[in-house]
Amino acid sequence: MNVLIDIAGAGALAYAAVTVPRNARKARVLRAEAKAKAPVNIDPARYGLVPAARLDSRFAGPDPEADAVAAAALAGDWRRAAGYLAAAGRDWDLRWYRLGILVHAAAEDDAWVKAWRTAYPGDPSAALVHADALVVLAGKVRGAKSAKHTTAEQFEGFHRLLAEALPACQEAAWMAPEDPGPWVAQLTIARGLGWSNDDFRALWAEVTARDPHHFGAHASALQYWCAKWQGSHELMYAFAERAAASAPAGSLLPVLRLEALMEHSFRDPQAPVYNQPFAQAAVDATLDAVDRVPAGHHRLPAVRHLLADALFRTERYAEAVEQFRAVGGYVGSAPWTYSADPVKAFVFARTNTFVAWEKAGRPAPGPRGGTR
Repeated sequence: MNVLIDIAGAGALAYAAVTVPRNARKARVLRAEAKAKAPVNIDPARYGLVPAARLDSRFAGPDPEADAVAAAALAGDWRRAAGYLAAAGRDWDLRWYRLGILVHAAAEDDAWVKAWRTAYPGDPSAALVHADALVVLAGKVRGAKSAKHTTAEQFEGFHRLLAEALPACQEAAWMAPEDPGPWVAQLTIARGLGWSNDDFRALWAEVTARDPHHFGAHASALQYWCAKWQGSHELMYAFAERAAASAPAGSLLPVLRLEALMEHSFRDPQAPVYNQPFAQAAVDATLDAVDRVPAGHHRLPAVRHLLADALFRTERYAEAVEQFRAVGGYVGSAPWTYSADPVKAFVFARTNTFVAWEKAGRPAPGPRGGTR
């Protein structure tokens, strides 16, 4: 009997010698997996960052003058809106940016635009605000979801408003033949109505004849050449490369390469988009462009958002930290607005950037163009 007990005891010890370490290893793996899946958090105040609860998802960055003009317009002061546009002079992209502020106000309430057009029926600025507001309204009717999640009624309203906007844009173009704005407004119409590549190129020629490096026009045209509209990844990248390569000094057009990368990554989430050979060079070129423009440039906040995301995705955390600090408490810009929850998307990228930077010992940004 004692022999049997001894044998059983030895067997139990042998079993324990095998299973206890195995279970311990399994427990360690499970704890590691749980830790990896757990949300990463930082204390924003420790890094001088705006907490998630106070992030502004409406705008790409601060623009107090634009806010004041929009508020005045909605209160009925169209004269201030007219002066705001006129002050842009022949800086066509700045004029287009300012027009966007007014157009969104008009899409909310167009009573002030109607009063402006009644007072000055021949004013091309009022005509363009009215025309592009129809384009914005069309977008609101369609919604931001993909085609398979958009109803037939939404598409019908979208196409109807775009068709109505086209002659309004053409009227504005006739009234101000030197202004690329009415032609830029038609780029969205062409995309929404599915114009052929040849027809779009003819429209694009009208834009570039008036302003060959118009930032807003290029950003809109890139959307047309995306795979989700009338293009493909190849056509999109080719367009972005031509625009960036021909951009004059002081232009932010090099960021189109990053916009193309972003579009590709959202279209093909599993593709190693940011591992493409030219991704690092595209980031470097955009950083160089940002260094050359004034701190108050009207396009800079939106460009910084794309840079912050690209730097995070390419694991250039020290430089990403700089961009996240620069954008501050605003998240109303691509790529975050491509998410159903822009604040959550922004906070995820920002948090993981700072965690990785901290783990690396808070390094300073390295020289550009080298191996990272």
